[in-house]
Amino acid sequence: MCAKVIWRPVLRTAHRLDGIQLRVLVTGGAGFIGSHLVDRLVDTGHYVIALDNFSTGRTRNLSRSLHRPNFELMRADVHKIPRSFVQRLRRVDRVCHLAAATSVQQSIRDPVFTNEVNVVGTLNVLEAAKKLKAERVVFASSAAIYGIPRAFPIAEDASISPISPYGASKAASELYLQAFEENNGIEAVSLRYFNVYGPRQTPSEYAGVISIFAKRALNRQPLQIYGDGSQTRDFVHVSDVVDATVAALEKNLKSRAFNIASGTEITVLELAKTAQRLAGSGSELKFRPPLIGDISRSVADVTRARNELRFAAMTSIDDGLSDTLARLQRREA
Repeated sequence: MCAKVIWRPVLRTAHRLDGIQLRVLVTGGAGFIGSHLVDRLVDTGHYVIALDNFSTGRTRNLSRSLHRPNFELMRADVHKIPRSFVQRLRRVDRVCHLAAATSVQQSIRDPVFTNEVNVVGTLNVLEAAKKLKAERVVFASSAAIYGIPRAFPIAEDASISPISPYGASKAASELYLQAFEENNGIEAVSLRYFNVYGPRQTPSEYAGVISIFAKRALNRQPLQIYGDGSQTRDFVHVSDVVDATVAALEKNLKSRAFNIASGTEITVLELAKTAQRLAGSGSELKFRPPLIGDISRSVADVTRARNELRFAAMTSIDDGLSDTLARLQRREA
């Protein structure tokens, strides 16, 4: 996200429609997860206001919702939200805060930038939520807050010990949500996303490894593995993440944190071989030195999300990776 503040309504609707259930503000609404969430909420009949500065988000991600009467798109940076934005909206029922600088490696190189976007940005969104009289803020947190776990699967009551500025920024933001609930009565729900993947995820340096492996396998380029590939991750498809996030916005529930994951783990090496197999690719595997801030194992305990959000991930790695490959071939990802 850039430091310059820009604000303008991209699409505007002048009236409230009959049958609208909730007015929902989604920050980062043109991004990977945000755009999928926006589509689902709009389809469900909620009135959705998406905010994005388009540093990584794309208007094309919202092509399905862009001209729907219960959707509005605005351009602004979360770490300096203009007063006119709040004045224009007047009120929302729920806020889903997804906008963030998401790269662990970038956070190590430039922790001040990550703090500015993720922590100051979250504070500004919370201030806006208060002025907009929002009843609940749902925050996109991260498994990175756990750091190097001591026990598996990782439950929500595990110690919070981030080892990267990115993880620290998410942990700090969770604490600010709790403080705003205590002082302002805004319900606070933190969703600790594990490794999310799927359509619209840009296969770039900072994107998820599944989209990177998929694109490189299709192009028969080497699949680069950092370390020996024995590290595990808990991958969860974006459609499942949207299911959980919608539940957190809609359900009557306690203010608390939830792990959002599949509850299963796979090694990075096994993932690379799966990408080779599904793509029918002869891509070679290249091993590189481990990344700073990387962890050796990650798998979530999803009991709380299953019991209270009624959430269970439905997409297997094979199905999700096959879909990602097919969309890349059609240039839809």
